This record gives sequence, structure tokens and C-alpha cells, in this order.
Amino acid sequence: MEHRIEKSIAHRLATLLAPECGEVLSDFRAKRDGWVKMPNEIELLRKNLGLADLYVLVYESEGRIFNCLSKFVFPDNTADELKKFDEEFLALSEEEKLALFDDGSISSFEDELALSWDQFFPKTEEAKEAARQQFEALTEEEKKPIIFQASMFVIFFTAYFYNMLSLMVHGQKLTTLVPLAIQGDKEAFCKAVQIDRNILSGHPYFKATYSKLQSGEDKDFLDAVLYRIGNPTTRGKIRFPALYMVLTVLDSFHWLNDSSASEILDICDKAKLDRFQNRIEDENYLNKRRIEYRRMQTISS
Repeated sequence: MEHRIEKSIAHRLATLLAPECGEVLSDFRAKRDGWVKMPNEIELLRKNLGLADLYVLVYESEGRIFNCLSKFVFPDNTADELKKFDEEFLALSEEEKLALFDDGSISSFEDELALSWDQFFPKTEEAKEAARQQFEALTEEEKKPIIFQASMFVIFFTAYFYNMLSLMVHGQKLTTLVPLAIQGDKEAFCKAVQIDRNILSGHPYFKATYSKLQSGEDKDFLDAVLYRIGNPTTRGKIRFPALYMVLTVLDSFHWLNDSSASEILDICDKAKLDRFQNRIEDENYLNKRRIEYRRMQTISS
């Protein structure tokens, strides 16, 4: 049986992630009519770093995505530091792991990410100019570790977000769909490009396949790809963004089916989700929303 993190840990992560991610998804629906696009700051930094669309190569394995996070957090000695962290974390009891969320350890990590976000994406024009001058004043050797860490951050952030969005919309992560597409699965190919269209320009297999299709090699396949490209990812599908993020996080850890309606309602209450706005007034309504979430994934297929 596949190893799962403890249910309580999955529930806590869902509580932490749902409000902010739900707000991002709500913006996509309200301001972009369901079309998904990375924030301009991410796009600009990715361009300045020279990453282009090559980040999509990490979709070949979920481990690659988290490896980028590891290299961002432990840029100097990733393997040793990560191994030590894993050993220490796995040795903890479930209660001790949960305590990490309350004693400041997790908060410190979140503060580090927030600090990095402010460092990479200054908000004001004055801050942007100051950051540019400070960076330009460094030697080439001094710039290298900063460029490396920023690259790892951007790759992880972008790939992880799209991976979760794919699970929410299609019931399969991009790290599942992309390997299937490479093996010749046309449906997986179409689903993947709908989630992140940069795959068509950044991944060699997808780029070559799409080029062949445009020469008339397989009209039905091309029509299917074009349909997915022209279909907004989140339009009309994600009715309750924050709630669906709760369900997706649980889904990603394989706890959605094994969590009771009462338990999920408790997560929603702790995440300060409005029960009336999300149509989850009681357990019966919550179960209806869970069925709708699964049906959305089936329809997308």
C-alpha cells in the first residue's frame, strides 16, 4: 500500500493552504473569465532568469518539483540537509509533527518564503530600482547563487501550482499526465496542455508532436488539442474555489475519500470558509459538494 502522511497532517495542510489558494482561483474566475496565467512578477522573473518554458520538464516526475523546493531551501548542501530533515521528521510522533505547526517551526519556514517573495518581487518602483542596483553591484560570482535560488523558487512555485490545478480539474496531476502523454496517450496530452499551455513550447516531445499535428498528420488529434487550448481551465468548473482547494489538498495526499464530512467541515471552519457561501451548511451539503468535485473531474475527462 502506498505510504500516506498522517490524516491529521493532511488536514492541517488543507487548513493552511485553502484560503490563499482559493483567493487566487477566485481572481482567475472573476478577472480573467477562467483563463489561468501566472502573476506578472513570476513571468517577468522567469524571463529575466532565462528559464523560458523549460521549467515544464519537471512535470515528468513529481520528485523533480520537490527537488527544486529542496534546492531553494537548502541551496548549499541539499542532499545532506534534506536527508537530515527527513530522518528527524519521520522519527517524530504524529503529535510532535502537529506541534511543528504551532511552535513556530513551520511559521519560520513560511516567513522565509515570504521574505524570499519580497526579495524576488519588490512591490514598489523604488524598491524594484533599489533591488536592481544592489544586484548589479555584485560580482558575477556573487550573482550566481542568487540566480540559482531564484530559479529554483520560480520553477517550484509554477510547477506545484499547475500540478494541483490539474488534480483539481482533471483528477490527475500533470506529473501523471505528462508521462502518460509521452507514452502515446492522446487524452493525457490534451489534458496536460489545457492546464499549462507552455508545455507545447517548452517540452521537446509535446513541441515535436504539436508540430507534426499542424502538418495534417492526425486531424482528429489536432482538433482535440485545439479544443483544449481554446477552453479556459477554470470557467464554470470551480464553483467554490477555497472549498475545492481543501478537497484538492486532501485528494493529493489520498485522504479525500477517507475523510468524513464532519472532518472536512471542521477543516473548513478552521480555514474560516463561509458555510453559506460555499453551500456546506451541514454534512449532507458537504457530501453533495464532494460529489460535485468528483463529477467535475469526470466531466473534464
